Amino acid sequence: MTRRVQDATIELGIREERVAPGDHIAYFWDTPADFLRGIAFLELGLRGSDHGVIFGHEAANAEVLDVLRQHGLDPDDLAAEGRLSVLGSAVTGDAMLSNIGEVFQRAVTRGAPLIRLLGNIGWGRPGWPGEQDILAFEAKVTGAARAFPCVVVCMYDVQALPGRVMVHGAYETHPLTICGNVLRENPYYVGVDDFLGRISASETKK
Repeated sequence: MTRRVQDATIELGIREERVAPGDHIAYFWDTPADFLRGIAFLELGLRGSDHGVIFGHEAANAEVLDVLRQHGLDPDDLAAEGRLSVLGSAVTGDAMLSNIGEVFQRAVTRGAPLIRLLGNIGWGRPGWPGEQDILAFEAKVTGAARAFPCVVVCMYDVQALPGRVMVHGAYETHPLTICGNVLRENPYYVGVDDFLGRISASETKK
């Protein structure tokens, strides 16, 4: 297996895998046990000294917070300590990216050694940006993450999502994937500029 993991690596928590700072990973799950393993990525950091970020639609965020509580972590205390941020409800993909960047910058300023963002978006929910906007957002996250000491894991429910979202939103916008609990370099990844060009071209054709 060829991977981009170099000298400075981070324990992923999902399994005994390590990744490089700045990595953006698509995590595919289709059972409740797989879902919990994804959240273990965030838990590992919160039980240490990392800053945790939960990003998604309100209902998706609540689901992750409930699991943290069930596992003995207090999200309210962690937020009060400045170690956990819960993001959502932005109107556009670019606004969401700006909010994430601000949270990352504050975490770095406070001295967080690493930021772990768990994305559990909830595609197609009311009040969220349209599909094209979210796809562009996912591509831009890959570029933005490289500016911070962070790892971004985006969770995809393979049973619930349309095929086009799996192809374009997951495979084409994430340099790494975890499928069947195996971490791999993604051969289907499309660079940020190329992907945004495709998005723009598809909007022009409408």
